[in-house]
Amino acid sequence: MARPRKHDQDQILDAVEHVIARDGVLTIDAVAKVAGVSKATVLYEHTSKPDLLAALVDRTIKADNDYNASCQAEFAGEPDAPLLGRIEAARRQLPMPGENGAVLSLVSALMQDTALRARFRGNQNALRLELLDHASHPRAARLAWLALEGLKFQQHLELHDWTEAERAEVLQDIEKLARKGTDSIEERDA
Repeated sequence: MARPRKHDQDQILDAVEHVIARDGVLTIDAVAKVAGVSKATVLYEHTSKPDLLAALVDRTIKADNDYNASCQAEFAGEPDAPLLGRIEAARRQLPMPGENGAVLSLVSALMQDTALRARFRGNQNALRLELLDHASHPRAARLAWLALEGLKFQQHLELHDWTEAERAEVLQDIEKLARKGTDSIEERDA
């Protein structure tokens, strides 16, 4: 039988993010202190550090999927709606320079933990299938999605400082690719 949740999970997971961004490492003591709860409370809700990270990963995936779904609603009934929604979401979510400590630490944790990577991999696979299932030009949609994810990856890891104009231009090109396909790719194989 599942234990009842008596404490605000968002408060605990917010503390996990804060501790990771601030310290680069995760300790239960630090999470409890930042969340304003006892260590026993954190461990009651999440039995280990890997469990805390898994909960954070799940929350991150859900928030990203929910946000993208809200943007996708604007394109309801259109071909390529899932991909166009993700492009629109990227337009709205401007990168936050200097606030990527938690992202960098989370990526580091993912590289070291097969189970955490599997959570993201499962979500990405489901997303890929949805995008291709609704694509008017599947090969172009796949390229557009890879370009979009590459742009987001570079932003999150602060690998390149895109100007707002460059970023807008790249997103416009990705949208054109999604909507019109690539004649050179699709005609060559026809």
